Amino acid sequence: MQENAKAQKKAKENSINQIYDKILKRILTLSAGAVINLINGLFGTNFPLNSKIVYNWTESVDDKLGKTISDTILTIHVGEEKHRFHLEAEIDCGSTNDISIVLRVFEYGYRDALKHREVGKDKITLKFPKPKIILLEHNSNSPDEVTLELDFGAGKTIEFGVPTVKFLDYSIEELNAQRMVILLPLYLLKLRQQIEKAVKEGVVRQNAQALKDLINDGILKVIDENEKAGHIESYDAYVLAGLVKKLYDHLYGNIQEFEEEGVRSAMDDILLVEYEEEIWNEKLKIATNFLRKGVSPEDVADATNIPISRIEKLQHELVPA
Repeated sequence: MQENAKAQKKAKENSINQIYDKILKRILTLSAGAVINLINGLFGTNFPLNSKIVYNWTESVDDKLGKTISDTILTIHVGEEKHRFHLEAEIDCGSTNDISIVLRVFEYGYRDALKHREVGKDKITLKFPKPKIILLEHNSNSPDEVTLELDFGAGKTIEFGVPTVKFLDYSIEELNAQRMVILLPLYLLKLRQQIEKAVKEGVVRQNAQALKDLINDGILKVIDENEKAGHIESYDAYVLAGLVKKLYDHLYGNIQEFEEEGVRSAMDDILLVEYEEEIWNEKLKIATNFLRKGVSPEDVADATNIPISRIEKLQHELVPA
């Protein structure tokens, strides 16, 4: 019975972690400049924003977060030099005493190192990507580094240490200053524990304004400012705004008091003003691709929610008379 309860708890924890993992992986597929800014902020590097990025994975994540990828390793090319980095996200490995994520980091890093091994006359060198674990939530027990000790017997041991980033120790202003703005959708976690406690105590309505301020005057405002300043592209801002909505629905979407206080509607109003043009243009791109592949105008209209008259006009523009 106890083992079954533990298994259920573990399955729940894995399910919780999955959405944050998918969001991180979607974030890492944004424009090269935005991703390089993030790497520079996390690792203290200074790579040019026009550097080439190569992703060392074989699957992708779409806007609906419908697919998965096995790891998050990428290579930044600066001239002839290649720099590899490995990022993983975890809710917390301090409160649960579960530090098994270091095994995952080592496993994926080892697979990647095998691909890039250097073979000499009497030696093979495995160069691991530089790793970092982003702790999305943490407490006083959360470690600054998670260590895996490799014991080869006869007193020969090697420690594989992975530093952590305590995400919520940063303010929105600090994330912005270090150009790590693409992590901002995950900052919705800032109030999660406070709101969960308020729900249990029956005082959740008191948190509505704080949540509005966090989303509208914090996260979305900074995303918009970075787009206007050219630090991220318009499509980056569009994707980030969509991720904010998805994570809001996941964390707080079932709280009736927030619905009554207009938290979601206030967020939607801002998104309609700021991203209506980007959303419309993106839908038109998708519709164009469908039409070029021979999908019927009726099916395209149904899939994109664009009026059939506009789809037919778009089709006419693609195929001149």
